Amino acid sequence: MRYWLLVLNEDEYAEQQAYEVEAVEPRAALPDGAADGDEVALAGPEGVFALGELDGAAIAYRRRLEEPEQTAESAAAAERLSDAKGVVVGGWTQLMPDAWEDLVRTLPTPERRRDWMVTLSMPIEAVDKAEAVRQFWSYIRSLGPKELPTFVSPYGREIEGTAFLLGAEHEQDPEE
Repeated sequence: MRYWLLVLNEDEYAEQQAYEVEAVEPRAALPDGAADGDEVALAGPEGVFALGELDGAAIAYRRRLEEPEQTAESAAAAERLSDAKGVVVGGWTQLMPDAWEDLVRTLPTPERRRDWMVTLSMPIEAVDKAEAVRQFWSYIRSLGPKELPTFVSPYGREIEGTAFLLGAEHEQDPEE
């Protein structure tokens, strides 16, 4: 088994943050020597955001992190990785087993899952309910997570809602 780091460019990273998917098919071609079952750490501009394993030409997610946590230990591990030869955005880097263990050890432990209220609402002019629903789904399909803000709050505490756009917290100023 081999260990890999794949650093996604900003567009690929944003796409991974916007949708819940079970696997990612990277744009970068698989490196020589890569095989099914190899371990992969996926990184974006903020650091490692997921762990997975190769399954054909795709990487099957095993664990996703909400936000890369910047601790002194993870910063030191990231610096050691960035100092390694061959780490490039949009490309694969093979990691030695000790570097892999270093990286995995610095990741935050998963938190307990909890319930969230996620809402998306918009005013739609229509002659009846059915047309309003059809227009709603058409807007969702055409605009998507890049243009439609979604509001999320802990279940039962909706007043604490936060706006998200493209999988990241976003300020909702009506004048902008």
